[in-house]
Amino acid sequence: MDNSTKRLLEETSFLVIDFETVTPKGRPPEPIELGLIRISNAYNIDDKTARSVFIKPPEGVKLTSFDTYQTGITESDISNAESSQEVMRRLDNVCAQKDYVFIAQNAKYEANILSAHVDNNPNIKKTRFIDTILLAKKIIPGLPNYKLDTIADILSIKIPKDRHRALPDCILTAQIFIEMLELCKGKENVKYLNDLMKIAEIKTKYNQSKQISFFDL
Repeated sequence: MDNSTKRLLEETSFLVIDFETVTPKGRPPEPIELGLIRISNAYNIDDKTARSVFIKPPEGVKLTSFDTYQTGITESDISNAESSQEVMRRLDNVCAQKDYVFIAQNAKYEANILSAHVDNNPNIKKTRFIDTILLAKKIIPGLPNYKLDTIADILSIKIPKDRHRALPDCILTAQIFIEMLELCKGKENVKYLNDLMKIAEIKTKYNQSKQISFFDL
């Protein structure tokens, strides 16, 4: 039975994640930094859990000048960093500690990064995903767009100076998420985790229910 049906938001812990990436020509995006912070009991950002780690991209994948301009990340930052496989194993260990739910802005992008690693990381694979864009479209309809900065501005949340780095973006996303949960109290009947998932959960490539064909019976 899905325990989210009866789990109160106040009993739920979330992991806000954000990747900074490079996108080599003809290849999918490759992560170069992961940010992570925990929200405990739905409404409390646990600053002690804030983490960021550089990730060394595969051989032949280089930063462009635009990548460095946008993020401030340089080749020297990532040249001796852990591989994505090593970082994903560490994230999997975190996911094993509790029945977390991931949160991200434009969560399908983060989920696509994770999808390359879920076969070896079962705890990441089982962790469900909430998209703050979907939540914002329900709670704050009619915005000209649902970029992170736009939502933050509407909610009067200060944009961090290191925007486009993984951890500051995680913290901003966490602040936005909590503020929208507060707005939910007045506009939506969102009491249980399942109520929230109905509004804002994404289906990832890797957690879709397998379709059983006639020939599989």
